Amino acid sequence: MKIFVFVALFACAMAMPKRMVMPRLPASVIMKGKYQLIPDNKIVGGSVVAPNSLPFQVSLQRRSGTGSYSQSCGGSILDENVIIDAAHCVRGVDVTILRVVAGEHSLRTDSGLEQNRGVTRFVMHENYRPTTFENDISLLFLDAPLDLSVAEAKPVLLPPPTSELDPPAGLMVTVSGWGTTSSGGVISDTLRSVDVPIVSDDVCNRAYGGTTANPEVLPSMLCAGDISNGGIDSCQGDSGGPLFTGTGDSAVQHGIVSWGQGCALAGYPGVYTQVSFFLDWIATNRA
Repeated sequence: MKIFVFVALFACAMAMPKRMVMPRLPASVIMKGKYQLIPDNKIVGGSVVAPNSLPFQVSLQRRSGTGSYSQSCGGSILDENVIIDAAHCVRGVDVTILRVVAGEHSLRTDSGLEQNRGVTRFVMHENYRPTTFENDISLLFLDAPLDLSVAEAKPVLLPPPTSELDPPAGLMVTVSGWGTTSSGGVISDTLRSVDVPIVSDDVCNRAYGGTTANPEVLPSMLCAGDISNGGIDSCQGDSGGPLFTGTGDSAVQHGIVSWGQGCALAGYPGVYTQVSFFLDWIATNRA
C-alpha cells in the first residue's frame, strides 16, 4: 500500500483574491512560497480513465520530510530517459526530492505496473517568466531508463510545427491528471480526463484582460475549455500534464497544463503551453 499526503485546498482557495490566478500546483506546494499567485488549473467535469489507457501520462511527485511522496504535477513520457513538463513544476525545487512514476493509475494502491524513477536534472526554458508563465516548459531527465516495451508506459507523440497545424477553435482535445475535481478540492486518487474544446487566442486573451496589468495570453499559449458554461477544465495538481488528441500510444500532445483563473469557471478557459511552438527547443535540449 502506498502512503500519500492528500492536501485539502479549501483554505488556500478561500484566501485568494477573486481575480488571482495560480499555476496548477497543489496548495501544499504553492503555500511554500516559491510560486507567484497570478492568474490557476485540475480535471473538473471529467471521469476516471481505464487503468493505464494513457500510457504516456506520468505522475511527478515530491518527497516530504517524513519520506512520503505526494502528487505534485503531471507530465508525459518523451522517451525512456526524458519527461516533458511545465517549468513552474520544477522551478526552485531540489531535484533530489522529485520522483516520476510511469504506469500509475491509483496513487494509493500499487498495481505492480508502476515504474518509479528519480530525477537527476531538469532543464527549464531559459526565457521562462514566472510572473506571466511565458515559455512554461521543462524537460526532466531520469536516473534510469523507463521500460517502454510494456503497454503501461509509452512515449507521447509531438505535434507538427505551428506553421503546419495551429489547433483550430472548437477542436475537441483531452486533458488528464490526478488534480482536484473542483477549485479548492482535493487531489484525485485515480487518473481522470475530460474533453475540452480549443478556444481561439483572441477570445481567450480578451477573457483574461490581455494587458500588462492582467494575465496576457501569448501566441505560444493555447486555451481550451467551455467559455460559455464552464464546468470542464484542468485544475490544481494537473500542472505539467498533457493536453492531447488521440489515445494510447497514438496520442499527440498539443499542450502542457499551465495556468488559469480558478478552475472550470465560465468565461475563463484553461491556458496551456503550446507544444508546437517549442519543437526546436525540445530537440536541442532533450539530448
